[in-house]
Parts: sequence; C-alpha cells; structure tokens
Amino acid sequence: MADDTRERVRCPVCLDSFVWASDGSNLFELDPDRLEYRPIDLAGLRDPHKREVRLRSAFLLCPNPSGDVEPHYLPVLYGRYRRPLVIGLVGGSRTGKTHLLAAMLGEIERGGLGGHGLTAVPLDMIRHGRFYRNFVQPLYRGQRLGFTPPTDMPEFVDALIVSRTGETGGHPVAFFDISGEQLAKIGKGERFLAAADGLIFVVDPEQALRLPGLADDTGELGDPAFSNVLNQLHRQDTLLDVPAVVVVSKSDRLRFLHPADRWLAAATPGHLDAELLRMESRDVYAFLHQHGAQGWLLPAARCRRATLHFASATGGRSTDQRFPRGVRPQRVLNPLIAMLAMTGVITGAEAKEVGR
Repeated sequence: MADDTRERVRCPVCLDSFVWASDGSNLFELDPDRLEYRPIDLAGLRDPHKREVRLRSAFLLCPNPSGDVEPHYLPVLYGRYRRPLVIGLVGGSRTGKTHLLAAMLGEIERGGLGGHGLTAVPLDMIRHGRFYRNFVQPLYRGQRLGFTPPTDMPEFVDALIVSRTGETGGHPVAFFDISGEQLAKIGKGERFLAAADGLIFVVDPEQALRLPGLADDTGELGDPAFSNVLNQLHRQDTLLDVPAVVVVSKSDRLRFLHPADRWLAAATPGHLDAELLRMESRDVYAFLHQHGAQGWLLPAARCRRATLHFASATGGRSTDQRFPRGVRPQRVLNPLIAMLAMTGVITGAEAKEVGR
C-alpha cells in the first residue's frame, strides 16, 4: 500500500500537488554558461558534507502530474520552504500588466525590498532569466514592451523566493498573468483560482476614467476580467478572503491631477505604514469614483482586505515604441509590499492592519 503520509507540496509554476521526494535521485544542476539543466549523479558521493553542498544547488524536475506545462525545475531545498504564494495580475489586454510586473521585478533587482527586511532570489533561474532578458532589460533600456496576446489559461510569468533577512527558508512567490479573454468562458482557470493567494487588479486610466484627453467611450461597468475572476471565486460568504490590490497603472498620465500628483511626488517610506496605505487607498477610491470608474472598484467591495494605489511602470509616455527620456518607475513596489503584508510574508502588528 502506498504511503499517503509522505509530505506533499504544491508547485508554484504548474500548481499541481505531489509527494516531495528529494532522496538524491533524478537530480539536475544548472549550467550557468548554457543556461540549461543537466542531470547529475550523487550516488558515489559518500562525504556527507560535500553531498549537502551539492544538494543545496541542485534541482528536481517537477513531475507536473497534470502534464499541462512545459518542463520546469524546483530547487531541492524547495521542500524546506514555506507554502508557496500564488499571485495573479488581473486585467484586460493592453492595461499595462506586463510593464507593471517588469518594473516590479526590476526594482526588486535594484534592492527595493531591502528596506522592508526582505531579500528575493529567482526560483527557476532559466525562466527568470528569460523574463528578465525579454521584458525587464528592454524596459529599463527605454523600449516599449510588445503586446502580450492572451492564452487559454492563466499564464505563469516568474517566481521568486522571498525571505525575511536572517531567516531560514522563505516563501516562493509566483506571478501569473490573467487576461479577461481567458476567463470569459466559465470554468477556465479554475485550478489557478483555487490556488490563488492574492490578486492584483490593474486599472488602465485611459480606459477607465472620464477625463479630457483620455478615452471617451468608458462606462461604469468596469473591466470584464475583474468581474469574471471575482464571480468565479464567489462562494456563500459575502466577502472574499483573497486579498486584493487595485493598481491604477500608467498614473503618470494623471500627474497633473489631484490627488494623483501628490502621491506620485511623495517619497516612499522605507518601512511598512498601514495608515499611509489606508490614506492612499481612500484617495484612489474617491478619485476613481469621482471620474466614473465605479466598475473598477469591484475588488475593493468584494474582498475582505484590499488596498488601492497609484503607480507608473515607466514614468512617462512612449514615442515610436521607445521612452525617449528613459523609464522612471514610480511606486511600483508599494502594491507588492501591501500584498506581502496581507498574505503573511511580512509579519507584525502593522502588517495585520494593511487592507482593513
């Protein structure tokens, strides 16, 4: 009879759950020059210290029982980490999700989490390297990123291991892209939504706001992606327990409007401040409501914990597919910091108050 008491883990890439077996067989190591995984055999390595050193840098091929994701690898130490955190970026096409995530990861690379006592390293070097080369580097070199067409399922983008300074282990944090087209069909993405720990809803002000110079065909119904996700999550409870973050992306378009101007110019504190997050959330909520974007406020009404933010991935408009003055990300890590506080990665009395 199979042993059902063995430890099971959930892969943050394919979201499958399986028995974790890191007995030293079926191991791989990363070739840093070719950026590919190659098998290694530690059977002949008798010295326990040397074996432990090799295991610390080794990887296992995820079994992906559902067979629905390309081959991917997890660190052998993955079994020692805390439960993975799965975050979805929700929004229709061309809302700026890719630019926002690329700017978030770029600011993390620049040490942006250090002020909160956090460090982050890639979970899968190859996948992270691919996203970094294809999106983060071009953005920071002033290139406008291309349109990412929607796929049939929520798409894994990248994953990091986020740890508090001085602690052993950490939280794998995986990011998924969820477009409105994907979830328009009932049932699409159910496995992702069942595993989701937090949702970042991206609002494009050019689509949502009734303001001069922006789109003039907006309505109060909001982004269908928002309602599709929230409706599939709905259960008997009035409020959903999945934390929500609402980000007004491309807020540089609003830099001459109050209160967006004040928040974009404000210095970001190097510590968690729940009251400051609450003040910004109130201002964003009032701003969206005032300018006819009531439908985009649905996550704040349906989720038990939520924060709202102004942010800009680029700091300005592009011209001929480039940002002639370069990119200047503004407040892009604040939404992620709020999410990490609401999901327990950042702990303490202040974190408990975020989003309430």
